[in-house]
Amino acid sequence: MRLLQFVVVSIVIGLNAFCALAQSPAGTTVSTNKPTKHCLWQVKGASNTMFLLGSMHVMKDSMYPLSPEIEAAYKRSSTVAFEADLKSLESPEFVKNLMTKATYSEGESLEKNLSPAMYSLLVSNLQSSQVKVEMLDRFKPWMAAMTILMVEMRKQGFNVQSGLDKHFFARAVEDKKALYHLETLEFQMSLFTELTEKESEEFLGQTLRDINIWKNQFDLMAKAWQVGDTKVLDKLILDSFREFPLMHKKLILDRNRAWTVKLEQFLKGEKDVLVVVGAGHLVGKDSVVELLTAKGYKVEQR
Repeated sequence: MRLLQFVVVSIVIGLNAFCALAQSPAGTTVSTNKPTKHCLWQVKGASNTMFLLGSMHVMKDSMYPLSPEIEAAYKRSSTVAFEADLKSLESPEFVKNLMTKATYSEGESLEKNLSPAMYSLLVSNLQSSQVKVEMLDRFKPWMAAMTILMVEMRKQGFNVQSGLDKHFFARAVEDKKALYHLETLEFQMSLFTELTEKESEEFLGQTLRDINIWKNQFDLMAKAWQVGDTKVLDKLILDSFREFPLMHKKLILDRNRAWTVKLEQFLKGEKDVLVVVGAGHLVGKDSVVELLTAKGYKVEQR
């Protein structure tokens, strides 16, 4: 896949990659014991069961096959819900709209819009990268940051096409299950396109400053996901926002609350449902799991 196509797909499916891989506490380790839990929760409704599956939006092929517990949850569910409408992700209209908002107009560039110190940091970071500064110069800072992150993940064997969302979406379509999405692609895109210039530059700055740390955290995150280690996932995903409370609220907390309202409607139904969302939304304080528990639902990690 060409770089541009790769990035377009990554923006939505990899929305939580930045959240999941920001600066992590030193010395974080994952239990090497045989997993007894998974990144999967069961919520009992009056007449049905809803499964919450924490997704890694980018995964290695070696992380398949999935556990029997996850497979059983999928097979039981008549409806599969995702964060966004993945069918429209690669539509020409969406791609065009995204690229219009993610790139500078003629005559503008990263070099002209970034502070001299930030542009210098960008150039120095790319010297050992597969990405050349000329390839990013028309991208706005947040798009440049996402490109750098996704390319680094791909170098280590993580692939958007192997992400859990893509995996289950393709299967659900083939199995003719009912599909549902919690947000529109336009809303997800707006989470980045409506960043202020300052926020967008800060996003790029954090990416550049922490990229060497992130390189060492990709596999740690994958291992934590595979064994359902919610404590490690909480640190890897949520602690990263301590210096960015407004981004935390925008990307995580506000969406958790909005989703919880919609998920309660599933719990009033008769048929089982599988909900596939970024793992960062299911662990830690004010997560979807915690919000549903506070409402009186019985939520159990599987």
